[in-house]
Amino acid sequence: MLYLGIDIGKRTHVASVMDDTGKILLKGFSFPSTLEGGHSLLNRLRTISDDPSHFLTGMEATGHYWLTLFSFLDKADYFVHVINPIQTDGWRKGTEIRKRKTDIIDSVLIADLIRYGSFEDTTLAHEEMFSLRQLTRYRSYLVGTAGDFKRKIIAVLDQVFPEYDTIFSKVGVFGKASKAALLEYSSPDAFNEITADTLAETLRLASRNRVGLIKAEALKKVASNSFGVRFAQDAFTFQLRSMIEQLNFLEKQIKQTEEE
Repeated sequence: MLYLGIDIGKRTHVASVMDDTGKILLKGFSFPSTLEGGHSLLNRLRTISDDPSHFLTGMEATGHYWLTLFSFLDKADYFVHVINPIQTDGWRKGTEIRKRKTDIIDSVLIADLIRYGSFEDTTLAHEEMFSLRQLTRYRSYLVGTAGDFKRKIIAVLDQVFPEYDTIFSKVGVFGKASKAALLEYSSPDAFNEITADTLAETLRLASRNRVGLIKAEALKKVASNSFGVRFAQDAFTFQLRSMIEQLNFLEKQIKQTEEE
């Protein structure tokens, strides 16, 4: 059996190979983290053995940088162990090279660790579970970003139209009817310039007839006596509309992620 140890880097990886006796057959072969780099590694390995089943491969789970090479080698039929860096650190402490650390030494150390078998694989999920994990993380990011936009929207409304959330609660501010109204009329002056019937139609269309004239008249009333900031209206309205558009986009992405 041949043991391939790979030290993972962001742009460049380093590979070493040893045999059952611990003899190093390939030491410190550096290759870029590219498709061409991956093929250069395979070509080098084929000078030792052209049968992927002759190799046991080990690499550390270093950030996310290992994943592309793992996928490449897996597709090329190389069996790959992914190891927690804590295990290689522990192995280093028990060897004569514990006081030294270079990419070359680490690739040899990983190959040696694989040779002795004193390790446990990092849990790699089934492809479907891996996809679900990725989507879940992405959804969490989207939800967090949407939450940031909501807080910023409230902050702007508190300045330009502080009475708004007395008509739409802080939760209701982000309902479809409220967001549609704010996209069309982003300041008290804009609400004052339209009729209650026009505003009611905007609310009805967005809410599918759940919100209408009563809410429109209430909005008109508070807008006529708003204590909001009166200067820099263009900056406030642009910021408010932009953030609501971004929030709408994020909410659509969240929904699509959940459907996936």
